[in-house]
Amino acid sequence: MLRQRFSMVRSVQWLTFLATLFLTAVPSQAQVQWLGTIQIPGTAKDLSGLSGDLETQTPINAFGGLSAIDHTGHGDRYLVLSDRGPGDGAASFPCRFHEVELRVDPTSKSIRFELIQTHLMTDLQDHPLTGSLEQLKSWNKGTRCPSYDPEGIRCMPNNMVVISDEYGPHIDLFDPHGKMLQSIPVPEKFGLSDRRTPPLVFGAFPNRGLEGIAVTPSGDTVVAAMQGPLVQDGRIENNKCLGTRTRWIVHHPSDPKSTELIYSLDNESTGVSEVLAVDEDRFLVLERDSRIGSEAKIKKIYLADTKGASDISAVDSLRSDHLPPDTRIIQKKLLIDLLDPAFGMSGADAPEKPEGIAWGPRLPDQRRLLIVCFDNDFEPSKNTLFVAFAVAGLN
Repeated sequence: MLRQRFSMVRSVQWLTFLATLFLTAVPSQAQVQWLGTIQIPGTAKDLSGLSGDLETQTPINAFGGLSAIDHTGHGDRYLVLSDRGPGDGAASFPCRFHEVELRVDPTSKSIRFELIQTHLMTDLQDHPLTGSLEQLKSWNKGTRCPSYDPEGIRCMPNNMVVISDEYGPHIDLFDPHGKMLQSIPVPEKFGLSDRRTPPLVFGAFPNRGLEGIAVTPSGDTVVAAMQGPLVQDGRIENNKCLGTRTRWIVHHPSDPKSTELIYSLDNESTGVSEVLAVDEDRFLVLERDSRIGSEAKIKKIYLADTKGASDISAVDSLRSDHLPPDTRIIQKKLLIDLLDPAFGMSGADAPEKPEGIAWGPRLPDQRRLLIVCFDNDFEPSKNTLFVAFAVAGLN
């Protein structure tokens, strides 16, 4: 099988950090150390076997657009998920996820990357899933549209893969090769608001839907996080849905009725990109703004605790005047500020889109390995980034 190997590519600025040990204390009493960064060229190709160009003149086999990552549980193998493709849905991009190897050397502060396999995704009827937004907008059949915007991926204990789709929104289970097997019910209130009558009054605002997904270590709980507020939980201004209160869907496979929790964003400029389980109650949350370079202000990973948070599934709106007085929200503390100059991603070098986070295998000293992947939007001039951290005190 064709394999692609990339050695670590660094900027001159990043090289200045190789000889320095970075330990950053956070309120959770955890300690975080940067272990290295690798850049994959924006011109890299995947192993889909596809050829030709998309409507956006992007190669159909471009490797990039990573929206999520998860460890497979085997060695240094991870699954990385491409999103709906270039042009924000302007192309009929065949949806896919990839199996990769990421080997982190804590001593040399280096990462080695190898692309192992690419899996094209199909729906329950074996139809190819595509990122086409045009197809979604024109779909008027009684069956589910095969347009798909994959945003989160996690490996399940039963050898299945769970993926969140922002278009539906949907939560779907796939086999390891990309075939959809079944869906987890999503409450009706989360449906796309622009496809309702009247539109933009109730439901998920376009491109602010289900984003992150987590599976607890027991495998008994699936958590899906909205990127931003539902229309009924915020307000619409200048073609944006603004607000700080977002919903998490908490699903237990043994219980057909899900619960919902409130997560509060830093401010109205941010959104949730990913959630990752620490244990049955605590989660890492990747929260970011949509700015790049010196304009970037918030690219943060929080430690969130759901213990004691209220089930608000029966609450129609999360606006202040609609919340019951004793409502308790998810508590959060800062774990990592990705814009800390110590990590080489601040100022003019700040990338726009950290999108996925995953635990890796335990490091030799038993610290936890945390991998962050960055979305390059399939732009050849932008590299795909993987950044590794060691986390101590967060067992």
